[in-house]
Amino acid sequence: MIVRESGLGAGVSMAVCAMVSSLSPQVTWAREAPDAGVEEVIVTARRRAENLQDVPIPVTAVSGQALTDLGVATLEDINSVAPNIKVNSGRGSSNTINAYIRGVGQNDPLWGFEPGVGIYIDDVYMARPQGALLDVYDVERIEVLRGPQGTLYGKNTLAGAIKYVTRDIVGDPYLNASVAAGSYNQLDLKVSGSIGLTDQLYVSAALAKLTHDGYGEVRESTTPQQFNKVGEDVSDKDVFAARAKIAYVFSEDTRLEILGDLINDDSNARGGQRLTDALAPRLPDRYDVRNDTPVDEDKIRIRGVSAIFNTGFSDALKFKVIGAYREGDADSFIDFDELNLNALNVPAVLSDDQTSGEIQLNYDAGGRLRGVTGLYYFDGTACGSFNSVLGLVRVSPLVPQGLTNLTQGCVDTRSLSAYADGTFAVTDRFNINAGVRWNEDRKEATVFVANYAGAPPANGALFDRNNIPAGFVPLGVDSDYTSERTFSDVSPRLGVDFKITDDAMLYASYAQGFKSGGFDMRGNAAVFPGTRDGYDSESVDNYEIGLKSEWFGRRLLLNLTAFLAEYTDVQIGTQQFVVVNGLPRNVTAVLNAGEQENKGVELEISARPVEGLDLTANVGWLDAEVTEFLTSDPGNLGQIIDISNTVEPINAPDLTVYLGAAYRMPIAGGEGLVRVGWQYRSDTKVQNLTASVTDQPAYDVIDATVAWTSDGGRWRFALDGRNLADEEYRTSGYDFGPVGSGLFGGISQIGFYGPPRTWTVSAIYSFE
Repeated sequence: MIVRESGLGAGVSMAVCAMVSSLSPQVTWAREAPDAGVEEVIVTARRRAENLQDVPIPVTAVSGQALTDLGVATLEDINSVAPNIKVNSGRGSSNTINAYIRGVGQNDPLWGFEPGVGIYIDDVYMARPQGALLDVYDVERIEVLRGPQGTLYGKNTLAGAIKYVTRDIVGDPYLNASVAAGSYNQLDLKVSGSIGLTDQLYVSAALAKLTHDGYGEVRESTTPQQFNKVGEDVSDKDVFAARAKIAYVFSEDTRLEILGDLINDDSNARGGQRLTDALAPRLPDRYDVRNDTPVDEDKIRIRGVSAIFNTGFSDALKFKVIGAYREGDADSFIDFDELNLNALNVPAVLSDDQTSGEIQLNYDAGGRLRGVTGLYYFDGTACGSFNSVLGLVRVSPLVPQGLTNLTQGCVDTRSLSAYADGTFAVTDRFNINAGVRWNEDRKEATVFVANYAGAPPANGALFDRNNIPAGFVPLGVDSDYTSERTFSDVSPRLGVDFKITDDAMLYASYAQGFKSGGFDMRGNAAVFPGTRDGYDSESVDNYEIGLKSEWFGRRLLLNLTAFLAEYTDVQIGTQQFVVVNGLPRNVTAVLNAGEQENKGVELEISARPVEGLDLTANVGWLDAEVTEFLTSDPGNLGQIIDISNTVEPINAPDLTVYLGAAYRMPIAGGEGLVRVGWQYRSDTKVQNLTASVTDQPAYDVIDATVAWTSDGGRWRFALDGRNLADEEYRTSGYDFGPVGSGLFGGISQIGFYGPPRTWTVSAIYSFE
């Protein structure tokens, strides 16, 4: 494997060097011959509108039309658009995002944790993963930025950002309506439109109702008369989403936009397959479940409103104000054992709200200096409560059967940041890019963890510390505290870019990034008193060199990035069930126990060798290694040992590849499209750092599209097929160890899988 990868890297390097050495100036096609070359994409990655090829950072942007042609329905479908990324739904949920870039992200959606990848709707940061696996509708483009994002974005993120940009509504009247039907009784209805009520006032609305039946179903249930029925769907979809926007144009450079959005997700629980035959033989279908908790009570409600005001103090100096408020709540019932017995069930409720504000000044006089500076404020509260129900445990003949561990609390976060980023043109071809960010996060956490003899009924009754059901016997409090900490950081960025020719640019950069510290909401202070003090921030030093180039009159775009990211004070979560004073206890800790080094190469190619044929290649090579993992020696208490040689990073495959081809041709008075895409991902750890049955071997997925668009673009009819070979691949899971490895060994070893083979027939009417 090492030889093959080294050969690939050397071959790419030699090819690039040869191409650069023979490059002659070319005139780009975008303004003069739009059909001759690859589509030009304008992005705002540096807070100003620029051609993607002129931005000296690794960013990928996909237009709304390209997303349609690729059959992208949710953010889960964007894995093909950029190298070294992974986006999918989280464990046991259909709408909680699990996003990784370059092997860094957030695998545990517990409230209070900071994500490694930031999700944005326009310029508004979404603080929580619940409800963030957004459906794609009425969108102008999606941008994927890889590497630390701090000096250009209001909310700092360690690994990168995914920016969902809604459609600009200022302009001519617009209408887009679509219906899609397909396998598993899929029925998606979407409509969006905008109109100018006056020369200055524009309004729009967009609605989406998205449904399909379950990929799996409940096969067995202990008490079906109470809640679940045998045959009830799991891994289905039932989402209603809406957005409304108002834009008032005061003048050519002064505009106010107000956006409101909501998401109501009534999808049932996500079905996972047991990966062990302990207690019961596994079911043959990877989505079917045995279950004794409600599968139809998972609910997510998200609401948000934002306002963006742009104006110009002069032709060179622009001013922008962003204000937003978002709130959400979620109910979930996770059956960790996925058996029809009350072995390990976790009902939970979550809620959060966030208020954010940002002020930006953007300077561009057309001279040597361009840049942006801003202030950002965030105030958010995330709360949650869950019962870990161990229904098979018998503490004593004198107390009720079962043990319930109650965990609940809140984290209040106030963040204040100042940032600046600019470009100085030393010559017409050589630029210096520099930026800095100051950030201060104040976090206050209230944590309560206690144990009670007795198990709520299998249908998942949830209680809290102020509403303990009759008959439950208190067995002790593990945590009951309120703590506060402040985390401050200054993160610089420095880079250069040089235009070799008009069509090729080399760049290099160094940037620091960080992920704020916090508190472990599951922390057991009785066993680990240090949990009261929380954990420190995680930081990264990120080095990059890259090439952005256009060839043959923009018929070929070739972008190449090499990076090295060195992480220190890595936040590592540990969890184990131990017996303390004769009672099973859930002991967790989030420790700054590690160091990690991620290095890799990313290649992006877009080509139009002949008119009508588009070729795409995204290749990511990643070498991610945990270089330090300090933990207590289980055989010698009080001693600290380094076990880094026994662990591997999660969601950091060595190789990710996407190859795509699309051919357009005149047919029947319109344009026909035939597209095929092949996606490959090498061996991946999806859950545990150590060896696990949830580890996913290398796999590939094939998608295809056949479409016809009428002359003028009013009508589009398409047939989309995804995962045509019906590949089985795990995207997440649970693993508490095999039989005999601990208190719950063999009970919870579950894999959650990506979607099966599906097909969709769609019709779109568009007027503009």
